[in-house]
Amino acid sequence: MKSKNRLPAETVMITVGQDPNDNQSRGHSLKVSLAYDPDTDALREVIFVERTKTGTGLHELLAELGIKLSRAIQGRDPEDGSERFV
Repeated sequence: MKSKNRLPAETVMITVGQDPNDNQSRGHSLKVSLAYDPDTDALREVIFVERTKTGTGLHELLAELGIKLSRAIQGRDPEDGSERFV
């Protein structure tokens, strides 16, 4: 049974650091979950699904980045999550 609080989401694989001019360059792949508002189809959350080993600096960095990106997408302050007044 799906949670009523869960937003519709899709998981995509993105590759960063790949040199398009070098077919030997593979870059680094990350699995990312993108969650959307069911009423507006607007992007609401970004979650890095497969980060790295728990406890590593990169794991923590990507976890924090996902939170800050999600806050910014929702129009909130990325640092503390408070509502922004425009």
